[in-house]
Amino acid sequence: MKKRYQIRFILFFALFMLIGHFLYYLSKSSLEPVLIEGLNVNVSVKLINFFSPDLLIVQNGRDIKSTSVNMTVATGCDGMDGILIILSAMLAFPMACRYKLPGLAIGILVVYLTNIIRIVLLFYILLKIPEWFDFFHIYIGQFMVIFAGGIFFLIWVSRYGTGKDSTHVRED
Repeated sequence: MKKRYQIRFILFFALFMLIGHFLYYLSKSSLEPVLIEGLNVNVSVKLINFFSPDLLIVQNGRDIKSTSVNMTVATGCDGMDGILIILSAMLAFPMACRYKLPGLAIGILVVYLTNIIRIVLLFYILLKIPEWFDFFHIYIGQFMVIFAGGIFFLIWVSRYGTGKDSTHVRED
């Protein structure tokens, strides 16, 4: 019986990922400027200026600029893949709504904040050791966001995925 629930989870996870990506694709032109410029670049610039006020970082649309470095936050660097992963996993997992809804909110926040940290770190890497930028951007940065979401999901479902108030999964 346990395998049936695992297969159900995988199928619903894949379905929610497809639906999420499709909806994001349809709304991309209106959502992307808000996500990239407003929620990611703007916040990252403020953090960099807080930690390094001497750098005088400015935002120009999707660009994070200093006197010596210009980094563009491109499509796909907005953290949406990580957000869709945590959203799909939380929705697909059998759990009472009273645990699922706060888990969704906190999980999305965890992924978003991890993405902000990723952008800030990438800026400092580009500033200090630009030859390592591609490696950190492609391999480490993406891993950070997905790993943070995955760890949060595992912690949340291990805490709230079982118990008398959540949806039970029989283990026959």
